[in-house]
Amino acid sequence: MYRGNDLEDEEMNDDELSEEEDTKIDEEFYEAIKILVMTVQAVIHVVNELRVFEAGRQIERPLNLRRINNVFGYNYIHRALNDDPAIFRRVYRMYPNVFCKLCNILREKTHLEDTRFICVEEMLGQFLQIVGQNHRYYVIRNNFRRSQFATSENFHKMLKALNTLAKDMMAKPGPVVPAKIRDNTKFFPYFKLRIEVCGIISKILQVMVMILKMKKNCSISAMRR
Repeated sequence: MYRGNDLEDEEMNDDELSEEEDTKIDEEFYEAIKILVMTVQAVIHVVNELRVFEAGRQIERPLNLRRINNVFGYNYIHRALNDDPAIFRRVYRMYPNVFCKLCNILREKTHLEDTRFICVEEMLGQFLQIVGQNHRYYVIRNNFRRSQFATSENFHKMLKALNTLAKDMMAKPGPVVPAKIRDNTKFFPYFKLRIEVCGIISKILQVMVMILKMKKNCSISAMRR
């Protein structure tokens, strides 16, 4: 009888020991998982910091060390630059030397730079054909062998860059609308509001002049009396 009780006690002790061992193993497992998660988080943080550092650092490489993927547009604009300056002036509204000088200014004073996909000369050439010749994107696509999406992206990049130079490089508009714009209906959608405002201002000035003259005449007649 006592022997049976001893066996039961031994079995209970073995069960308790096995439960303690299982609990200890579980605690060690969870601790290892916790350390692993903290290590992964630290690695992710370091990788993010490296990405931010690399994104903020600009690596300048000369264009001649880069291989431009689409050489058609590059060759197109450089053939135009080496062609007749008079023809270039009619197409791009400026002479080749002025065009190259503007490209250098854009590189120095704005965020634009040459990449292995496109150069600043090609971006400016696309922009000037759209603005100066009123070309559509599909025409630029055929001329430079660029997609319409890439043409749109390059146009807006160049527009933002030129806006940053507008205060220093572009002439300020005068108060009088040129007759070529005022009498041409083509520009009405863009300058109609300004023309109307200028007309209203001129009428207000005329009325003010008439009022001042009337006041002056009244004061002179009162002094004579």
